[in-house]
Amino acid sequence: MPSPNRRAPLLALAITLGLAPAASGTTLVARPLDAMIREADAVALVTTPAALVARARWAEGRIVTELDVSVIEALRGELAVGSLTLRLPGGTVGAVTQHLPGAPAFAPNGTWIVLLRRLPDGAYTVFDLCLGQLPVALDPDTRAPVVRPASAAEVTLEPDPRAPVATASSGLQEIPAAGLAVERFAALVRALPR
Repeated sequence: MPSPNRRAPLLALAITLGLAPAASGTTLVARPLDAMIREADAVALVTTPAALVARARWAEGRIVTELDVSVIEALRGELAVGSLTLRLPGGTVGAVTQHLPGAPAFAPNGTWIVLLRRLPDGAYTVFDLCLGQLPVALDPDTRAPVVRPASAAEVTLEPDPRAPVATASSGLQEIPAAGLAVERFAALVRALPR
């Protein structure tokens, strides 16, 4: 093993040559989707407008962005259909930009199923960051809307260290890559015990 004063140059060389493993700034616990849904305060089908309405500001030493979405249908919890403002981590205020890898990212004219957490001040945020944001897309064959798995491209997923809880299968442990029809997904969410 190299001495401590020789390790630093070797590490720098490995990073320069791209030999060191890529580091991810956010680590999340991978849990079954039905467990996440049971822990969320609400689950909703939402859309974003063609022109996103987002406002970034400083809050307790970090930047947060408030994004306006439209609730099309509340699948679980006490949400009204209509406008909803989500508070998301990161954003740009003046010349300062903060980005949290794995934070939910919304695009114009999009549709998502979102798992929501109610914050102490009454605002809502996406539960479990990107894992609580499930994109909705049209199936290329049937043209029916389907829920796709969450994207975890910017995060490291770790297995849940807690012992698995024995529950009856809900069909919502995970979403297949091909997607799950929105109507079927909604029925499974509503059937989950509270």
